[in-house]
Amino acid sequence: MDRSGLALRVDVLGSLALHVAGSPVDVPGLRRRALLALLALAGREGMSDERLVDALWPDDLPANAMQALYSHVSRLRGHLGPSAGRLERRRNGYRLRLEPFELDADAARRAAGQDPDTALALWRGPSLAEFRSLPALEAEALALDELELQVVDEVLQRRLDAGDRTVTVDAVAAASASPLRERTALLLVRALAADGRAAEAMAAAQSFRARLAEETGLDPTSALADLEQRVASGSVAGPAVGAPRRVARPDGPMVGRSHDREQVVRLLGLNSVVTLTGPGGVGKTRLALDIAADHDDGEAVVLGLAAVDRPERLCQAVVSDLGLRVAGGAGPDDVAAALVDRRLLLLLDNCEHLAGACRDLVVAIRRAAPGVRVLATSRVTLHVPGEYVVRLQPLPVPRVTSDLEALRRQPGVRAFVEHARFRRPGYDLDPEDAPDLVEVLRRLDGLPLGIELAARQVAVMPLSAVRERLGRALDLATGRQGADDERQRTLRATIDTSYRLLGEEQRALLRAVAPFPGGVDVATIEAVAEGAGDPLDLLHDLVDSSLLVADPATGRYRLLFTVRAYLVERLVEAGEAEGAHARFVDRCVAVAERIGAGIFGADEATLDRLLRDELDNLRAARDLADAAARVRITLAVNQAVTWRDLGEIWSWASELAEDPAFAEHEERAAILAAAAEAARLVGDLDAAERRAREALAVAARDGRAAALGRAWSVVAVVAHFRGDFAAARDAWLRGAEEPVGDASAFVGSAALAAAYGGDPATARRLLARAASLATCGSHRSFLAYVEGELLVANRPADSIPHYVDAIAEATRVGCTFVEGVSRVSLASARTRTGDIAGAADDFAHLVGFWRSTGQTTQLWTTARNAAELLAAAGRSRSAALVLVTADATPGAAAVDEEIASFSGRSYLPVQDLLRPRDLEEVRAEEAELGGTGVLDRLVSELRELATSPAPRREAATDGS
Repeated sequence: MDRSGLALRVDVLGSLALHVAGSPVDVPGLRRRALLALLALAGREGMSDERLVDALWPDDLPANAMQALYSHVSRLRGHLGPSAGRLERRRNGYRLRLEPFELDADAARRAAGQDPDTALALWRGPSLAEFRSLPALEAEALALDELELQVVDEVLQRRLDAGDRTVTVDAVAAASASPLRERTALLLVRALAADGRAAEAMAAAQSFRARLAEETGLDPTSALADLEQRVASGSVAGPAVGAPRRVARPDGPMVGRSHDREQVVRLLGLNSVVTLTGPGGVGKTRLALDIAADHDDGEAVVLGLAAVDRPERLCQAVVSDLGLRVAGGAGPDDVAAALVDRRLLLLLDNCEHLAGACRDLVVAIRRAAPGVRVLATSRVTLHVPGEYVVRLQPLPVPRVTSDLEALRRQPGVRAFVEHARFRRPGYDLDPEDAPDLVEVLRRLDGLPLGIELAARQVAVMPLSAVRERLGRALDLATGRQGADDERQRTLRATIDTSYRLLGEEQRALLRAVAPFPGGVDVATIEAVAEGAGDPLDLLHDLVDSSLLVADPATGRYRLLFTVRAYLVERLVEAGEAEGAHARFVDRCVAVAERIGAGIFGADEATLDRLLRDELDNLRAARDLADAAARVRITLAVNQAVTWRDLGEIWSWASELAEDPAFAEHEERAAILAAAAEAARLVGDLDAAERRAREALAVAARDGRAAALGRAWSVVAVVAHFRGDFAAARDAWLRGAEEPVGDASAFVGSAALAAAYGGDPATARRLLARAASLATCGSHRSFLAYVEGELLVANRPADSIPHYVDAIAEATRVGCTFVEGVSRVSLASARTRTGDIAGAADDFAHLVGFWRSTGQTTQLWTTARNAAELLAAAGRSRSAALVLVTADATPGAAAVDEEIASFSGRSYLPVQDLLRPRDLEEVRAEEAELGGTGVLDRLVSELRELATSPAPRREAATDGS
């Protein structure tokens, strides 16, 4: 939307901006800017004098309020220049006459319905952020925020409807920004599911439900439950209505079904309804999908009904999946009416538990939508008038094995061989295997699903072993139902059937991994298999049964939620829950201690990934663990997370330190040292020092050397942030004398303190010593960062390669702390070398990063340095606002001229930026906005600089 040619433009979707005749006009003073915003938003009705006065001075009304208002109006007319006549005096007030689109909020509203992308582009930051202290404008801001959210949702909706798979990243960001907004949450769930990430979609839905209940006490609408059902059934809509839809062909070979396939295709050409029936595992779904994949007479859509657990939800599932426009609750006739002009093959898969509802729906479609063909799969017929039923039979089982070539031509044998080749290329039937194969096929009754499961096992064992295992693993692959009610027949019975296909070794392993919410790796599977056969063979069986989901990229295996719930029930029924939970906790203790022992070594990158992968398991284990195991898990991983953005684990130590049950624990010193580290990470320097001193006393008393080292490090960090660099250097060197695994980092930190204290020679000596002690990527990246800090004050351009190296190595090993501080310094160095746009982009990212990790001290160090950039770009007022806020924030690192001269920290005397009168106004503004508001403003301005690198100097304000 090009608004540049408009005579007058007022922009409120971001910081307030005025353009007259195409040129920007600076409007100084909070009150005058607020007046402009109020009149622009009031529209043609304008505002009365009384309302304007109340809005501009809501709390402290001046004695000459009306005169002050008239003065501001007069000056505002001056800013409007040739458009001054637009600011009109009404009978008892004023109005600003704006034409369509001259107010960006008006333009956004006009564009929102037709072109939401264009509307969204009008936002430059938080609407009216500078006026949130004025109730009248705060209300307007909230309305504009809601409009923005609606536009964001509409953009996401349209991208989803268009089949844009890249929408997921933006949907995640939108949901993070509005965590309690249901429509946004629904869009995120849809986006994840459409991207093939159904498990993440279900997790996002469950997380929203829990968060809404916890923070508001409310439940989501039924739309969330409906969407969850569709995700579970695999029927979430992808492309937009009217776009050609293609059905993916099922994996694996289609053997022995050519006659059945030809019959179904012929019948679909002659009949509007065809139903495939037969026992579970006979291949109804596979055949139907294969037919739908080749359908070329209009669209083809698959609606999986396995997770649609109530008949009344069937029509809504069809409406949602097809993107139909149906008002209110959808019934069969509504669906049929919406499909009246469509040419469509509708595959309804797994209808048996919804037979009555499916019958009603198909009857309505058959009556009203002649262009729709229905192909249904069901264990029972639907009894629809005109329904043609094709009953699939198991594949014929060979009787003799003497003629190998004839045997190979048998459908069951060909299916077995083709499925085996799918997992083991080059596999062929040997003469000596023929008797075993015939026996396998016989005992499986020729069911294609059973054949496929058995064939997959030949990738890990000989056919004779498959036959030997068959009695335990595959003899129940007959589709028998094991429950009575409809819901169990679709979820529980399906899982139960797969579960009963397994031998007791596989079942036991499944039950053993059931307590692991975060999944398992091969090492864990080997640990909990308890000697029941080859764990890798068992693992292969479980993955191939689809009860265990493999992630080849990470080498981890996880249970679907429903499968895990089923297995937990089996644990309880078998009386194994207590033992399984105990083994789970023991395994998590072992994993945590493996991570803690090795993460400062050559395997840091691997162990970092393991730590992040195991977080859900470690959390659950701490909830189940006794006191000893809780302490072991917490202390094992605590030192590693000092370098990582895993704030949840920081809090574990604080919980132990505050729990009276651990007041006399033998590891009390280590608990206190870890809790001290946690306190300093979140910027509570007083608590950090207090706990560190207590840890030193307890460690000295109990002889806990490792705790001494950790505690001295915290003492050093606190001194460092407070500007006492000599004390920080000495404390770090004292900590390096203890066996804590962080000696290189401690000595490197001492080098940094020496440099900041103005002693470059000592810093160089200590840095060389630290390099000789480095054992892992975190330490090496930190030392590269320190090298950059030694150079940045006097040679900023030379420091940049060291920061880049630090960031690269830190990123490789997951050391987010060093990555973050290096990016701060890199941005500051770029500021000093004149790269305003690059620095602004870095700072905007970093402010968000530190806010998300909760590291207050690093956050405000970054903000101070960003203020230097704002000042360099001519935004002195904004820079002063940030500095004033940083000075008032507990936990912010100390800085003065001397500290800044030897370090990457920025020091700008705020009094050098503004006149005293303006500075007082900034202090008042800081009090109104608070730290959160100031940071929001900072990010907004940084983003402006990142996209508009030309420096802009602010005009001096008039203090109004």
